[in-house]
Amino acid sequence: MYQRDVMEELAAQADVVFHGPGFAGFDPREPVERVLRRVGGADLVLVGHAWLVDSPGTAVDPFPGLRLEDCPLPKAMILNKEYANLDDKLAWIGRQGFALGFSHHHDTDAFAARTGTPFLFWPFAFNDRLFGQGPAPAKDVDFAFCGLLQNLSRHSGQADTRVRVMRRLFHCLGDIPLAPRRAYSRYALRWNAIPRSRWQVRLAMLLGRYRRLPDEEYRDLQRRSRVYLNTLSPAGLVSPRIAENMASRALVLCESSPNYGRIFPEDCFVTFRPDLSDFDEVLGRHLADEGARRKVVDRAFEVAMTAHSWRRRVADMLAALEGVAR
Repeated sequence: MYQRDVMEELAAQADVVFHGPGFAGFDPREPVERVLRRVGGADLVLVGHAWLVDSPGTAVDPFPGLRLEDCPLPKAMILNKEYANLDDKLAWIGRQGFALGFSHHHDTDAFAARTGTPFLFWPFAFNDRLFGQGPAPAKDVDFAFCGLLQNLSRHSGQADTRVRVMRRLFHCLGDIPLAPRRAYSRYALRWNAIPRSRWQVRLAMLLGRYRRLPDEEYRDLQRRSRVYLNTLSPAGLVSPRIAENMASRALVLCESSPNYGRIFPEDCFVTFRPDLSDFDEVLGRHLADEGARRKVVDRAFEVAMTAHSWRRRVADMLAALEGVAR
């Protein structure tokens, strides 16, 4: 969703021509100088999230015929999936002569050193055009999670926290939750996780334990939830879900890590130990004490709406790009 959110927000705030697979007029053999003449010129070229290939062993630039290295305009880059094929991505960026890079990962100094390109930390955010719409539903879900159970790509380095939480809450068949354990049966739980193997994904769908949620249903699950599980994405990335939770007034419950505090004030979320030794106590306390929970979620909502929408992120990006565009 976040790639689409950024594209839509860019189009809302700037005069943008999108170029690439699926867009009218795209020819992978057409060099960038000809493209720019055909569209009537531009101030800057921005390479988006989905351009570079994430799979090692494949050419990192899928469309070398564009010849971005010959672009006569300043270029900027959004680095995506910093845990996948990173060496090849950074080497390619270093050869292109970009004026500026943006990354959702906090280690921008390392990216700048390896590419010779200045990088800005540009954290994930939420879509206020989606999450700001419609009346708030009743909070009828105590605890929820929706998303990938664990990314198993070779260099992701993602911890198995989601798996361990799931198995603590549910009796499971592999990666498929079947029924809540007795200690959690008093809670209204919603768990819609993507298992780690294809055959388990198919089985989970057959059993009705997983399905892809439409955007509005995904939004409403968060808005209906009192507490929502968040854990770090691969490479320690802080996902868009935290900002979505904050905008939904769902309490962010996440494992202890300094990475959350790099982006959000620490009174906007609640943490548990990575070994889950205090998980039950933290979850139970914040479900039982509505006043304490509301204090956190109200503060988080205020922070999210003020500083962590894609509307705000894209405005910040455009302000930074003004400094490099002709």
